[in-house]
Amino acid sequence: MIIEHPIYNGDLIHSRFAYRFFNKKVSPYGNIVAFRAPMFVSDNLIDLEDSLTKDYIFSDDAVNFCWEIPNLCPIGAVAFQRLLNTTIANILYRVIQKPIQMKGDDIMVHDTFIGSDKTEREVGKASVSITYSKDNVAIGHTGINIKAGNKAPGFAYSTHLSDEATEDFIEAVVDYFNKEIKDIQLATTKICM
Repeated sequence: MIIEHPIYNGDLIHSRFAYRFFNKKVSPYGNIVAFRAPMFVSDNLIDLEDSLTKDYIFSDDAVNFCWEIPNLCPIGAVAFQRLLNTTIANILYRVIQKPIQMKGDDIMVHDTFIGSDKTEREVGKASVSITYSKDNVAIGHTGINIKAGNKAPGFAYSTHLSDEATEDFIEAVVDYFNKEIKDIQLATTKICM
């Protein structure tokens, strides 16, 4: 579901959110919402590593995907996050045609660019992502920079997706999520003993 959301500030994934958007149409398999908005997260960080280093998330313009999947432990949540982010990277590659690699859950683009700190770089981080499991429900976020902006960390990479490419990108990711999560759930039922 594509929603209107003014900014991604981390609040959305601090608790279950799917029912707010889907009401009685919540899927028991899992739900995803997507929106285009700036990102600024400093006080609502979930990542302890970022909190300890006083890091932050910032992007002038980004595509944001937030998901909620029942019946996933912390390892399952991270495994799904990496599966989803790898697919997002593959879809993104088809759009920007730049070499992309995964580094954990990070989508790294190989391209020469000048970071916000005015340093020339050959690899940039196009994504931010976090997931966790609470009460056996995985909740997560992946943001893809369209335009990171001058306040973003120097390593943040801007994909410069056009409006049309952004819409197609969002639709491809949401479609993948919905098909994959149903197929994964189906696979859990076809065991013969």
